Amino acid sequence: MKLTSKFEIPVHVVSRQVDGELVILDLESGLYFGLNEVGARFFALASEGASVDAVYDAMLQEYDVDAETLECDIRSLVSELEQRKLITYNQN
Repeated sequence: MKLTSKFEIPVHVVSRQVDGELVILDLESGLYFGLNEVGARFFALASEGASVDAVYDAMLQEYDVDAETLECDIRSLVSELEQRKLITYNQN
């Protein structure tokens, strides 16, 4: 994943806030996936077309977390969302 890569949410993926978490639905597979507040913030920034470094910088400012932990968490979440085809990123 390059720092300049931008996230994209596929057209078959929709999301809604439900009881304090973000629920994501893949309309093609019927898969539901839930994100807590921090994951929901990531997804919101990603859905705006933010680059990897922009998401990282914004979240580093907003949350009390060390840089290494945040980077690891973002990579892990991106990997999981990609595996489930809920997010893609443009590697240009």
